[in-house]
Amino acid sequence: MGATLALIFTGAARAVDKPTTTQKTCVTAECHATYAKKPFVHGPVSLGDCKSCHEEVDAKAHTYKLSREGRDLCEYCHLDQTTKKNIHEPLKTGKCTDCHDPHSSDSKALVRGKTIADLCAKCHETVKDVQFPHGPVAVGECTICHASHSSDRPKLLVDEPTNLCFSCHTVTKSELSQFEFVHEPVPLPCIGCHNPHGAANPKMLKADAPDLCYACHKDIQKVATTSKHKHDAVTEKGGCLHCHTPHASTVQFILKDAPMTLCETCHNEPVKTEDGQPVPSFTAQIKDKKSLHGPVAQKNCTGCHATHGSDHFRLLVKEYPQAFYAPFSTDKYALCFSCHPESLVLTARTSELTDFRNGDMNLHYVHVNKQRGRTCRSCHATHASDLPKHIRESVPYGVWNLPIQFQKTDTGGGCRPGCHQPFTYDRKTPVTYPDVAVVRR
Repeated sequence: MGATLALIFTGAARAVDKPTTTQKTCVTAECHATYAKKPFVHGPVSLGDCKSCHEEVDAKAHTYKLSREGRDLCEYCHLDQTTKKNIHEPLKTGKCTDCHDPHSSDSKALVRGKTIADLCAKCHETVKDVQFPHGPVAVGECTICHASHSSDRPKLLVDEPTNLCFSCHTVTKSELSQFEFVHEPVPLPCIGCHNPHGAANPKMLKADAPDLCYACHKDIQKVATTSKHKHDAVTEKGGCLHCHTPHASTVQFILKDAPMTLCETCHNEPVKTEDGQPVPSFTAQIKDKKSLHGPVAQKNCTGCHATHGSDHFRLLVKEYPQAFYAPFSTDKYALCFSCHPESLVLTARTSELTDFRNGDMNLHYVHVNKQRGRTCRSCHATHASDLPKHIRESVPYGVWNLPIQFQKTDTGGGCRPGCHQPFTYDRKTPVTYPDVAVVRR
């Protein structure tokens, strides 16, 4: 016995026969020498106190049994592991050693695996090799979100779902408390939109926008997908997130920025419509211009354009003639008449409706109200100009920029355009037009 104990305490490394007497510890150079040499060692093992868990049956046969049955053995020391409402299945069935090595391990918490995630993957379906894993999953830290033994919450979560997310995502939490406009689903559990473990889409989204957004916004989906003229920013990959922030914003409709500023992030360069027609840069059209169209001056692009899709060309919200010439009818100018009175072009004679008149002859009526009428943009720039009333300097006419050459006077004005001979007009001293049919009262 003395020789054996000497070997125990001096660590002498030589082969011996199987012990035939009760040993003070099993963690010796002759027996379980490696148990205390791993990075993480169970407390009793590190103290050489094997009797805490094992009870000798036959010293001569060197046989032992566990000192307690089932999970009672571990709970004798680990008292608080089964006090919660929901208990992890291995713990509930007393199979603690399915997850933990009872003696020592190369991993913290004595787990049987390189990481917690490797251990969990033995029973739980994981999200291996996803392109966008959740941070804790990526580094194998499942216990950042889940209690390993028991919890009062479903899925063994360590906190209520929203609180749990905000414990790391403090910036989002701050935005929600400070910003006026909050996305309706945000106060609900984040897993409505995000996969908590990982996904093939950025931000761990369950689906990419716009498909993810369409799950709730069926009305927007119908407009975006069935409209004759589609807004690419909505329908392409990333969709709604080009313009909207997903959580909260200081701008109505949870927009990323003020509406016109947002539009200019794309329309600061020329673009082509679906029919291949070039659309000049909006930013260039309005830069340093003196006369802005009303909606542009108000920074209200949606006054004329639909944001998600439209059955009218250029995503206009109402009907407006697409061609340079168009037979006149009030329904064809529904867009213009949203702000301007119909009487502006329906009244042949007036002394107050418009300054564009020769005496009391309404020259808007003359230009527009006929079978081959000129549309408004024949003379007016739709966004901005350096001339009063945002009059054009020229107008696209096929491959030619047809000049307008408008000159304003105190009581009228005139133009020398490429579409007809030069004409002037005067509100106080009417000009006689010998070759133009007089518009009668």
